[in-house]
Amino acid sequence: MFKIISHSSLLIMDKNIQQDGLVDCVENVDVDKIGDPNLLPERAWTKEEERQALRKLDSVLIPLLGSLYLCSYMDRGNIGNAYTAGMGKAWGITSSQYSMVVTVYYIACICFHWLILAWKVVPLPLWAACMAFGWGTLDMIQAATTSYAGLLVCRILVGIFEAGFVPAIALYMSFFYHRHEMGLRYGLFMACSPLANALASAIAYGVVTGHEGIEHWQLLFIIEGIPTLILAVVAYFYLPNGPFESPFLSEQQNLIIGQRAILGRGRDQEKKVNFKQAFAAFKDYKNYFQAGIIFCLNTAFGSLPAYLPTILSHMGYTKTQAEGFSAIPYFASLVCCIGASLLSDHVRQRAIFISFFAALGGAGYIILALVATNAVRFFATFLICAGVFPAVSLTFTWVTDNQGSSSKRGVGLAIFGMIGQCGPLLGARLFPSQDSPMFSKGMWICAGVLFGACSLALILRLLLSRENTRRDRQHGSCDPNYTPPDIAEKGDEHPMFRFVL
Repeated sequence: MFKIISHSSLLIMDKNIQQDGLVDCVENVDVDKIGDPNLLPERAWTKEEERQALRKLDSVLIPLLGSLYLCSYMDRGNIGNAYTAGMGKAWGITSSQYSMVVTVYYIACICFHWLILAWKVVPLPLWAACMAFGWGTLDMIQAATTSYAGLLVCRILVGIFEAGFVPAIALYMSFFYHRHEMGLRYGLFMACSPLANALASAIAYGVVTGHEGIEHWQLLFIIEGIPTLILAVVAYFYLPNGPFESPFLSEQQNLIIGQRAILGRGRDQEKKVNFKQAFAAFKDYKNYFQAGIIFCLNTAFGSLPAYLPTILSHMGYTKTQAEGFSAIPYFASLVCCIGASLLSDHVRQRAIFISFFAALGGAGYIILALVATNAVRFFATFLICAGVFPAVSLTFTWVTDNQGSSSKRGVGLAIFGMIGQCGPLLGARLFPSQDSPMFSKGMWICAGVLFGACSLALILRLLLSRENTRRDRQHGSCDPNYTPPDIAEKGDEHPMFRFVL
């Protein structure tokens, strides 16, 4: 598959690789410029050995990251189920106070998004375990809070700890996978968010129909916090510290995964931040376009877990029915998220899918704004979940596709997240109780921002296509999945780098 001619140069020889989509640019690369030549094997691995190593990596890394994300999503979103389960009534929390409880979480996330860069410099298993243990503990402490102020403090701390983990996962996964592999992997990871909502709603349904000795909302916080603490310990022992350092892979498999990471992402595995590339992210228009897209998506996405049970309650369902029914649309979005990610990788396109699914979600909100029939409104929630979740997943993937170096990728994701997380700040205030039962204003705003995301994705695609054409004309054509080995220094400004559309 790959044949090493000498330790002084790496020559990608086999034209069959081009058919696999790995490389379409054949060039000699000075190994001295891309890292330690001893990391380059004398003998290439077979395709079957690579498939086995990749399958084993997928079988541990994706479920572990997904499980942690599932727990984090439950721990941030259970405030909506707890409110519906009686927390608001027990404390006399008003609608505006509840909105503030939801809001402070996102403020904390925004302020601490810079923790993404810690994933470039610290031992990753220890960092991830500490973050998970922190937010899991704080989630359980919420059950013991006795005041509105105490709940606010807990939500802020949950936001800080989750900001140190969740936003960096796209960066972390890019250490291991090629650009044309990221869609499916991140889609599987993101699929855990609708699964988390479905699971949280199912748990809430079970809790509110029981007769426990403590308040239902308190039991929710305790039950949903315990798995996070367990997974924090698992993450410490099993989460890889890098593409050459997976504790569950053999030495040969680690070498294969590490070497293919170099071929897919360039020689960019050093545990330090390239500040030249990091500052370049602030001048890159792509980051602000994609931040605008995720802002629009998050306005609808961020408000959904907190308000879907409330919306269903105002549609005439009982509290118990609202908790149970809110789980169903999330299962549909899980299937759509995985299917869209797989197809996006196959055709190597992002913007078209983002635009389609954003428009689908927008159509769902229009139906909710116009139609009063319960059955039709419930169907519209399927369109929203099935549209917004895949669009969010693919937008995160698109950011990692088009930031050449990992340092720029980290800062790009921070810009992306800090602007994008402002969306839920708006979304959290779109459904005040006085607008019930139709919540028309919130529905129209969500529809508008989703169609805005659709438009921004298409405009950015046009701009990136023009840049690819310009580089092809000046430097020769190149497969968009090819990443030059010396990408760490030049990033996506490298003349042989092509943007994923």
